[in-house]
Amino acid sequence: MKRRLISLIFISLIVFLLSPPNIFANNLIDAFSLGLEKEIGYNTYQQIITKNEVVKLPQEKEEWLNSMFFNLVKQTQRQGEIKYSIAVVRDDTVNAFALPAGYIFVHTGLLSYIKSDSELAGVLAHEIAHVEKRHSMKTISRTIGMSVLLGLIVDKSSEKRREQISKIGAVAISLAQLGYSREAEYEADAYGVKYMRIAGYDKNELLNFWKRMEAESGGDKNPAIFQLFSTHPPTSERIKRIEAM
Repeated sequence: MKRRLISLIFISLIVFLLSPPNIFANNLIDAFSLGLEKEIGYNTYQQIITKNEVVKLPQEKEEWLNSMFFNLVKQTQRQGEIKYSIAVVRDDTVNAFALPAGYIFVHTGLLSYIKSDSELAGVLAHEIAHVEKRHSMKTISRTIGMSVLLGLIVDKSSEKRREQISKIGAVAISLAQLGYSREAEYEADAYGVKYMRIAGYDKNELLNFWKRMEAESGGDKNPAIFQLFSTHPPTSERIKRIEAM
């Protein structure tokens, strides 16, 4: 334990010396927390599938969804270090969300709402981008504190560790379902459009999705079916930014 702590401190010092101060925290999370990210992601995934009905799609539709999803995953940089997966849960709201380590969930309401492959591809690419940019882990580190994360990375034998991981999982679920900061959402939009374009999907159809959402939800005042999008950046602003990409 003591040796691990000393090693962590030493490596942390190297990262600090080689990094500008404002990105030190992000570099530290990226360097040491992959195992923790996988643990939090898996724990949170288990919480989701325990509390929600996972839907088994007809074989043809499942193959269609998986083909689209993994075509997008092929465009990412983290595909070699994490195992991306996708699951459908029964929920009438129009939404999808991502957990740490590449666990992506799609609501049945979204599958019913989309009108083209490119619309769905754009939404999935956005969620994949959250994972690629580690938005969940970075936000968790700010929410619960760097010292707590470092403690979990170093000490894997604590009796309270499982309880702490479970609590962090609850934070991850909240972030995934309610949205990140506007900056993180805009970054996910930008990278998501990049991934979908390289994968061969049409950005204009993603714009059609957002324009339809805006019109049918009454601008940015969303009724219940659209309420999970209400904490994201204003739809009108997202449209403008995507159009400019």
